[in-house]
Amino acid sequence: MPDLGSRPTAPSAPRVRSAYRLVLPPGWVLIPVGESAEQAITNLIDRQFAGLPNDSYGPQKKRLGDGLRTIAAEARQAGGIDLIFPLAMPWLVPVSAGIVVSEVRTDAPSGTAVALLVERMQVRQPNATSAVTRAGRCVRELVDLPRADQLTVAAVAAVRTVHYTWPVPGAPGTFLVAALTISGQPITEFEPIVEALTELFDVMMESVVWS
Repeated sequence: MPDLGSRPTAPSAPRVRSAYRLVLPPGWVLIPVGESAEQAITNLIDRQFAGLPNDSYGPQKKRLGDGLRTIAAEARQAGGIDLIFPLAMPWLVPVSAGIVVSEVRTDAPSGTAVALLVERMQVRQPNATSAVTRAGRCVRELVDLPRADQLTVAAVAAVRTVHYTWPVPGAPGTFLVAALTISGQPITEFEPIVEALTELFDVMMESVVWS
């Protein structure tokens, strides 16, 4: 799951939820973190454990539900509007990924000002580049996180973040930000999986469209 501590603080002014769509790979799910989060999590858990005996799988079902509710609450407090994550990974290694989609407000007064702000974001961030998606041009920023000396081989920590930032059409001063966090053991052998997850995230972001 993503590290939610670095997400921007939720603005105090009321926000209009950005209407976007994207293509999810098999096994990935999207749940909102607003008022409908509880029902979405309940529905997801019920589907995941459908047909399984509650006496055997009840504790696991409760743990997953409680974990998702906690993460959704943290994302909501950090300004998130959606969580995107895989229910299962196709490899048996301690590498995981999660995406928080947020809506960020600025003081930019117009679409032109937002476009100029995007240009400045790209110039100021050494790891940022311009990306073209179905939702239009955006800023992509990739950061490989330093490996702390105290981490042991068995420790799991965030190893990479990737952000996509779009100006929202028709909403001056509003950005849609999709933030991927990849966590795992800081082991060289796992780097191909980190690269594969990054590539998958890029493909997902290329599919984003405004609805």
